Amino acid sequence: MIPALGLVSAWASSPERIYEPAAVNTFLQVADYYLIAHALAHGSIVVSHEKPDNSKKRVKIPDACIGLGITCMNPYEMLRRERARFVLGSS
Repeated sequence: MIPALGLVSAWASSPERIYEPAAVNTFLQVADYYLIAHALAHGSIVVSHEKPDNSKKRVKIPDACIGLGITCMNPYEMLRRERARFVLGSS
């Protein structure tokens, strides 16, 4: 997973990114950074309520996933994909 941390860090810090330095510093200090690196290292899918946003002030999970080629979906898509069923009460 260590190489993935470097890849995520390089992606967020690269000059062609639109993020302000404060946004990158915040991203590299929170769990989102580790979540993205873990998904990249293990080929996992990321599930998040966040929506992509071209904000310069915050690195959002879906934006990082798109930039790094990681599949990202919202919880409702995941539940549909997994065909989750919730049964209330007894039959």
